[in-house]
Amino acid sequence: MEWYLFLPLFIVALLIVLFLRVPVAWGLFAIGIVSSLIIFDTFEATTTLVSLSVISSVNSFTFSAIPLFILMGEILFRSRIAQDALAEISLLMRRVPGRLPMVTVAGGAAFGLLSGSSLANTALFSRTLLPQMREAGYATKLSAGSILASSGLAMVLPPTALGILWGGIAQVPIGPLLMAGIIPGLLMAVGYVFIVLYQSRGGKARDSEGMPSRSAGEVVQGFMRNLLIPGVLALVILGIIFFGIATPTESAAIGATASLVVAMVIGRLPLRELLNACISSARITGSIFILVMASTLYAQIMAYMGATQSLVVWVSESITNGALMLFLIIVLLVLLSAFIDQASIMLITAPLLMPIATGFGWDGVWFSILVLVTLQIGNISPPFGMSLFVMKGVAPWLPLPTLYRSAIPWIISDLVVILILAIFPWLVLVIPSLMG
Repeated sequence: MEWYLFLPLFIVALLIVLFLRVPVAWGLFAIGIVSSLIIFDTFEATTTLVSLSVISSVNSFTFSAIPLFILMGEILFRSRIAQDALAEISLLMRRVPGRLPMVTVAGGAAFGLLSGSSLANTALFSRTLLPQMREAGYATKLSAGSILASSGLAMVLPPTALGILWGGIAQVPIGPLLMAGIIPGLLMAVGYVFIVLYQSRGGKARDSEGMPSRSAGEVVQGFMRNLLIPGVLALVILGIIFFGIATPTESAAIGATASLVVAMVIGRLPLRELLNACISSARITGSIFILVMASTLYAQIMAYMGATQSLVVWVSESITNGALMLFLIIVLLVLLSAFIDQASIMLITAPLLMPIATGFGWDGVWFSILVLVTLQIGNISPPFGMSLFVMKGVAPWLPLPTLYRSAIPWIISDLVVILILAIFPWLVLVIPSLMG
């Protein structure tokens, strides 16, 4: 079968599976197995391809960083080190306009590692911070929007589990990719801060009422008690990656071990909570790795049929303008985000998009960061962004039109960030270029 016949059939089959609400991983497995049987016409060849694909897909030193970073986050969460750090940040911001939304922005980065998914972060903040902001008198547009946007900061800021996943599938060096996310993630956060300040002007929120003022000594004590440990841990992890002392996987192992030792030394991690942290990490990692296995089979079949290479040639000949190609890719990713989660989108699109990026001469790290930011935009974009429905499920009293309006300023902010990064690629590449 010619590639231009095979590829549309393959994509249509995937769309049918998605509309039938079959989990993406099992849908990809089913399509891959059926396609293999049609192509090779023997059960033995199909089982050989599937088994080799599954083994090779996760047999990677790079992917070892994902469960280790997730375990580190789980330990910090269950020992309440992360919560205490956020509480201290909240106290330090007691006189800042829009204090609770500001804390949400900080929490979006701090809690991102706990799940590796912005959808899970949206659910977490909707259950915890949204009622607090509602009680304090914040406008729904500000409280809901800050949670929707800030929950996706973990897509870009290191250490990002989904960034590691994309790097492993797209064969982009993980260390530079993690470092490249620092400036774009900070630009996103700065944009969110401006939105909070603008929407908080003249507000009458009561979230700072009753909060005691603290002396300089008490501030220092609070910093040493609640912020020093997670701050040093983050700096050490990023530092050893930046200076080339250790690989991202090795730094993840150091981070997980250090967080475990600290939590046990200060007596904040009972054996039961440690067991729960391990179980939760295994569950999250398992769901990610099943997707990796399925997508690898799908990518290998497309490569065998010549669909990937032929599509790249056809696109390169049809669209010669790089800006137009980048625009079309961004639109595609935003549309896909309306139906499936980020991890699934990465695994489905990476085999197609990375050869196109290479064909246009784009830097792989720069392009990968644009993909990560774009996926965050799609996740909160009306009318079908998945985070919108997650928040609606957690807070059913919020009308969907209100959620749509809440997301728009934050989407515009992220689009401005993408435009800046597209015009000035050095903002993405400057830190990786300085790495050891």
